[in-house]
Amino acid sequence: MKLLVDHNLSPAIPRSLNPLFPEHTFAALREKFQPNTPDVEWMMELDRDGGWAVLTKDIRIQFRPHERLALDRSKIVFFFLAGAWRKYSVPETAARLIRLVPLMAKQVDIAERGRFDLPINAGSKLRPHRD
Repeated sequence: MKLLVDHNLSPAIPRSLNPLFPEHTFAALREKFQPNTPDVEWMMELDRDGGWAVLTKDIRIQFRPHERLALDRSKIVFFFLAGAWRKYSVPETAARLIRLVPLMAKQVDIAERGRFDLPINAGSKLRPHRD
């Protein structure tokens, strides 16, 4: 799995996950793309590169028409951290994500695209993201 962590999450998260899961690639948006790169541009680039998933807290991305179109056309799996995720610190978010990486990787293996709400607990199932 190749997972891009959106700019609304700390770049410390992918840095902490890389050594724990060497079979996967974790990258921060701000380290892979120039600052202020429009969402549509990086989505198109990841789609061209292939095999990417995105972790984001930006639930509004699906409501902006041009970004929604890019979401719908791309072969990228999006994982949304909504609701209770917003109350966690960076270390707590990273700790919870460690337990969810296998679930995320499995989903990326079986789906070339999609939008999923990431559960707080590792024992929970992924839910399709509601528009």
